[in-house]
Amino acid sequence: MKEQARLDLLARRRAMAPEARRQAADAIALHLLAAPVVARAKRVACYLSMPSEPGTVPLIAGLIDRSIEVVVPLSRDDRTLDWVAYDLESSLTTTPLGIPEPAGPSLGTDALETCDVVVVPALAVDHAGHRLGRGAGYYDRALAGVRAPLCALVFTHELVPELPHEPHDVPVQMAVTPGGLFRVP
Repeated sequence: MKEQARLDLLARRRAMAPEARRQAADAIALHLLAAPVVARAKRVACYLSMPSEPGTVPLIAGLIDRSIEVVVPLSRDDRTLDWVAYDLESSLTTTPLGIPEPAGPSLGTDALETCDVVVVPALAVDHAGHRLGRGAGYYDRALAGVRAPLCALVFTHELVPELPHEPHDVPVQMAVTPGGLFRVP
């Protein structure tokens, strides 16, 4: 059930016009940057978006403009995430999975413990905060035990009433769409 949902959501993302994606990225950034939890943050973990995902460049630029440190993930061969400080001048390489990653000194797999907010990718989020990812489990492993608020970025149609989930799936407390910020009750 999860796999078919992933395929359907990915196909719909690929069909979106680039201008619609750009507008969505700008709107998502404005909504999240206006959230008090982000305004108070000193360090935020965020991901570097792939072309079909809601773009994170406007959000990251806004965080950096506010002197908020941004850390981004580095995928490791053992299917864990390490973290590195990021700025807009960082040179990027693309992993075999198609994920952009910057160079820089490793902050370690426990860097999320120092973050005030953690922004995560998702293909969809339901009203209970269950996040549907791409299925490799990198984020579920990285987020286990994280105390900072978790926020997923999704397109409007990807905020849904209910998703299939399993006990190891780590829920988010917020989802941001181009239409606004949704808090999980």
